[in-house]
Amino acid sequence: MKTKESIEIKRNKVYEAAYSKAMWERKKKVEDEKERNQNNLDRKIAQIDRKIMAKLKRKKEDCDKKMKNEIRKLEWKPEREYKKKKKTLNLVEFAMELMQENARLRDSDREWKGFCISCNKLVSWGNHAWGHDFSRKVKNICLCKRNINLQCNWCNRTTWPRGDKIASERVNRKYDENLTKKYWWEYVKLLREHYEAYFKKDYDENWLIGDKLIKKDRVESYLVEEYIPELIKENELRWSGKDFKGKKNRRKIRTDYIGQN
Repeated sequence: MKTKESIEIKRNKVYEAAYSKAMWERKKKVEDEKERNQNNLDRKIAQIDRKIMAKLKRKKEDCDKKMKNEIRKLEWKPEREYKKKKKTLNLVEFAMELMQENARLRDSDREWKGFCISCNKLVSWGNHAWGHDFSRKVKNICLCKRNINLQCNWCNRTTWPRGDKIASERVNRKYDENLTKKYWWEYVKLLREHYEAYFKKDYDENWLIGDKLIKKDRVESYLVEEYIPELIKENELRWSGKDFKGKKNRRKIRTDYIGQN
């Protein structure tokens, strides 16, 4: 027979099992980082700890909710419904997420291997990252397809704000050189002009989306009506050329968050 004490004991056992599993995962990840002899080991261990603690916090909240509902059921009270936090994406973020996945698919072969645009190393899918030549925070060029290219994880992390400055400058210089070879100098020059215009606060009329210049007040309608449907079709086409389909249903995501069919 269930009692309040037995429910609490069960909840504690479930959380203790989750805690033991999380600590085992942490130990394994820390050992892997030590084997790689990374220079910024302390920062990576702190990052692992933050993720583990966040995971445990969510597990604890779930256990508490289930325990309270079981106790309420035992006391002949209606179960409480907890609102699930719905992930919200704005149009720019959703379009950028699609573009980043398309860039990885575009620059990799059927065996999921591709060359890093910065160091020219052949890397597998698990070591892929989407590298921006000009920061994704620069709004007026963050939706340019050619500003996003396949990059290995090491080069991508090197260019983070907390990365090594000398190594970051070297990686960015190689990125610019290879981007010029991949496309043409005029296009890289165009990206740089828009990048500089952003910091001069002179970009309201100059949002470069794909290869088109769009006024700021038309960006939202253009994304919904033309650009996002184009990216979804491209995404489905690129996945069809691979050995298996993508895990995410982009059309469903678009319907949920944007309200378009």
